[in-house]
Amino acid sequence: MFGVTVAVALFLPVSRAVAARGPVPASTGQLSAVKTTPKVLPCVGLPQVRPANYLMSCADANASWKKVKWASWGAKSAIGTGDLYQNDCQPNCVSGQFHSYRAKVVLSEVKATKKYGLLYSQATFSYSLKGKHMSETFGLATSPE
Repeated sequence: MFGVTVAVALFLPVSRAVAARGPVPASTGQLSAVKTTPKVLPCVGLPQVRPANYLMSCADANASWKKVKWASWGAKSAIGTGDLYQNDCQPNCVSGQFHSYRAKVVLSEVKATKKYGLLYSQATFSYSLKGKHMSETFGLATSPE
């Protein structure tokens, strides 16, 4: 038996108007909006928009946010509500215990990077602990480690 390979080419008609116009410039419309949307840089992988879960301390995994629902994600800040999950490092971080706090999170301080474009570089968490208002700010990665 002989093997037979069949190649099929499919040619679709192109309207003359589209062919004459050429490629659509990327400087307008939704594509440029995507390029200018700030993101967060995870410990591993590519930058993300609106991550529900995010590890803020890549070296020791002592702080993260979990189950965040984003109300807004804009050019200057992002606002959401979720859980701040953090090691109390008492008596030290190896022996510490993890606690979860229901919190409002605000991402801010947008930095322009050559490799990843715009990245948020700061996360501020506001929450209550035993009736006392607490606020903590964490730096976010803006370049690969």
